[in-house]
Amino acid sequence: LPICSQGSLMVRFTEISATVHYLEHHEKDVPWHKVFELISQTKNPRKKGDVFEIEQDGYYVLFKLEGTIIYVINAKRNI
Repeated sequence: LPICSQGSLMVRFTEISATVHYLEHHEKDVPWHKVFELISQTKNPRKKGDVFEIEQDGYYVLFKLEGTIIYVINAKRNI
């Protein structure tokens, strides 16, 4: 199972799921396969409050971790 760093704690997640907001507003700009790739390749996403951010390869992904499930909220291309 993949691992996501949460501060000094490493958390295993079992699922990555899209929120309705991502599906309605961001899926056109950043397809699901790219979001999945960015999350699975990033070892230390930046924690911002109760959410996490990834900025990599010209992309931005915002997600939250609830239990062992990652919920993708937002994904954009950085220009």
